[in-house]
Amino acid sequence: MYEHLTEKLSKPSAIRWFRGHGAQESWIAEAEAELGFKLPPSYRWWLIHYGNGGLGDGHILTLVAPEHREYTDSDLLYIHRLNLAEDWWVARFPYRMDLFVPDSDELYYFDTSAPDEQGEFPVMRYDLMNDLIEEYAPTFAGFLEQLIDERK
Repeated sequence: MYEHLTEKLSKPSAIRWFRGHGAQESWIAEAEAELGFKLPPSYRWWLIHYGNGGLGDGHILTLVAPEHREYTDSDLLYIHRLNLAEDWWVARFPYRMDLFVPDSDELYYFDTSAPDEQGEFPVMRYDLMNDLIEEYAPTFAGFLEQLIDERK
């Protein structure tokens, strides 16, 4: 199902990932229970098979072991909890779940209000400088492929 993406990830690219750091199914189930919805299938695949990824000056958010979650700023739930603690953030972005926040003037997030038939969320790009939001990719797998293609 993700053969094309697996092939791209097997070649040198801008995305750095480290074997053996995949998330356990129990971590994913725990995260989904807290969030109240299933994570997108392609993101679940990434978590299990790759689990982590760095790109330039940022990390694609992952799930770490629950006992390390409160100390790891690359953990999806940790960042989501921090965001939810901010009233202004919840009011402005009720369906946003950050995914990739590079040290630049943009960020990428799942729009959890709009799952497709397979349960995939679109990945949105938020241009902080211009306060513009646009769809970057219809799925997490598409997001990774586009990042790789843009940063060859």
